[in-house]
Amino acid sequence: MKVVGTVGGIFGIIASLLAMFLTLIESTYTVGNFGILGIAAGVLGIIAALLLDKKPIIGGVLLIGATAIGIYAVLLYFLLPGALMVIAAIIKMSQRDQSY
Repeated sequence: MKVVGTVGGIFGIIASLLAMFLTLIESTYTVGNFGILGIAAGVLGIIAALLLDKKPIIGGVLLIGATAIGIYAVLLYFLLPGALMVIAAIIKMSQRDQSY
């Protein structure tokens, strides 16, 4: 699940950059100013995905938080990355410790 969360974070950064670029074309800066917040959410998602193996609860909560921040920042552009990050968080947090 670390890979899914990391891919979601990378897609989040790309989606935020795309949102910022498209607002420059349309000359509406409402989403463009929040694009930096979306990039920060993508970076937080990557860091949280790397934490999933050692501390799954903390990593999962951070992934869900990064998803909420990203959707708040760039709205529809962050739905696919957000879905990837939430799926990774829920699956990793719901697994039991399987160390026998």
